[in-house]
Amino acid sequence: MGQRTALYCRVSTHDQSCERQERDLLAFADRAGDEVIAVFKETASGSQDDRVERAKVLQLGRERQISVVLVTELTRWGRSTTDLLSTLQGLEACGVSVIAQTG
Repeated sequence: MGQRTALYCRVSTHDQSCERQERDLLAFADRAGDEVIAVFKETASGSQDDRVERAKVLQLGRERQISVVLVTELTRWGRSTTDLLSTLQGLEACGVSVIAQTG
């Protein structure tokens, strides 16, 4: 049996769509046998601090409701190298892995 997984999709502008990311991540999770408990999608610049959907994913991790976060690439998750490392370490401390599906 797979892991409890959250999918996180992000685009930077309103003329872009999360559709491809969501499709690819759902397929990846299906192949892994993971249970997708939630899909989070948002339109936000990667440099923004107030990414509401990402905060929801982090909360699920802190509550230990998920064991994996899937993203298409790490640039979709982190705002900067410092932010990326900080959030990855915080999730790891809760037993949550972030996996970048790249193809």
